[in-house]
Amino acid sequence: MQRGDAAGTAATAWEPSPCPTPEGDSIREWQISPRGTRKYRRGLAVWGSPALAVIDDRPMVFIGGCDQTLHALDLLAKEERWAKITNGDIGDAPAIGDLDGRSVVFWGSSDRFVYAHDARDGRRVWTHELVPPSPTLGGVETTAPLLHGGILYLGVFVYDKSMARNDQKGWLFALDMRTGRELWRFEASQGPVGAPVGMILPDGRFRLFLAARRGQVLALDPAPAGPPATAWSAQMPHEVLGSPALFAADGVPMLILGSKFGALHAYDARTGQPLWKRMTGNWIDNNACAGLVDGAPRIFFGSHDYQFYCLDARTGDTLWRRGLGGEIYSAPCLFPGPDGQPLVAAAALDNHLYVMDARTGRVETSYFTGNPVWDKVTKGETLWGSPAAFAAGPQTALVHGSMDGNVYVLPIAGEVSLRAQVRSAATLWKSLAVTALLFGGVILPVLLRVTRPAVSRLPATPDSFR
Repeated sequence: MQRGDAAGTAATAWEPSPCPTPEGDSIREWQISPRGTRKYRRGLAVWGSPALAVIDDRPMVFIGGCDQTLHALDLLAKEERWAKITNGDIGDAPAIGDLDGRSVVFWGSSDRFVYAHDARDGRRVWTHELVPPSPTLGGVETTAPLLHGGILYLGVFVYDKSMARNDQKGWLFALDMRTGRELWRFEASQGPVGAPVGMILPDGRFRLFLAARRGQVLALDPAPAGPPATAWSAQMPHEVLGSPALFAADGVPMLILGSKFGALHAYDARTGQPLWKRMTGNWIDNNACAGLVDGAPRIFFGSHDYQFYCLDARTGDTLWRRGLGGEIYSAPCLFPGPDGQPLVAAAALDNHLYVMDARTGRVETSYFTGNPVWDKVTKGETLWGSPAAFAAGPQTALVHGSMDGNVYVLPIAGEVSLRAQVRSAATLWKSLAVTALLFGGVILPVLLRVTRPAVSRLPATPDSFR
């Protein structure tokens, strides 16, 4: 599913082979740009979030974006293994599932189609048209798929610009993973919807969760045949762009979701009962992620108030928060570092990708990921691409589709050309104090001496003229 698993950690484990390939057995620094004419427009993600998978013991990345192409990248060979051009933007991550023993990548495009291709060589398995074409069709937005029990679930927003049949609907589609045949569709909202996520409840039932842009959260129980039944629903206080993160703390299944009201909410995933709420100073417009740090349940997320937060999943209490150099727009990525230490990564609008210690929030390193392709970034219109990680011991690396048009592969250890110098807040204040002393003690006196007007001395006036 989106972000890899229900908790949204966006991390995939890979163990390098004891028999190195001719290209080597390590993930090295690399960046690629899409080929051909890129059709950017403001409010459109340059790259969706990547999906990671290990195919034939090789780490691979699957990612699409506004170049209307899904790219399959081999990180050991540092090459594009295959690419599939669609007729529309790919704004969200694909998902990789198993069909009869072979890995298949599934994704949706704004060209109204869902695609299924062999992850190894890109051969087509099937395609399915979601909605028929229309001269007044304003567009189609598709989310990342959710794969479970041989069924592909997909969020789709369709709107028709015709005045006679002005139609705006957010649908949840269910397709047969093997053939692409539509099983059912469920009208979830009169507006855009986020990516569906799901979890197995303690009683063994599988439950779907879907968040609509207008703030409604739906918990759905899929039926053997036909549309699902609504188990519960909740209304958030403001617009929601992200999807829920699902996590169990002390046996309680939780749904965690933030909104542009600036609050992160936790609900009991079984009943919809609110558990706790934590306010921040600005928007939360992307997913949170959850995981265990030293055996304790933790929630991680970023806000447009420049702060990155770590909360106790049981109570919602803030354990630490770290101010970064820009507003935090990405979903976090939680993964074990080269030495096994828990790390968390997030991207900010100062064009840097930050890696922090998940225990303390200390910034371990950061990477400069280039300036956006536009003069200005319009915040709150879309979900920009978020990082994902290959957890591979000393070979651990991040993958991030940046707003500058490049996809970056960034190892955590070793030399990386894009690694930026990390400065703490104390270092910043010391630098400002030294600058103030230099200016007040050296530069200012020199400026005053140079700009002081000269005093002319006139000859004394003779007494006869007095």
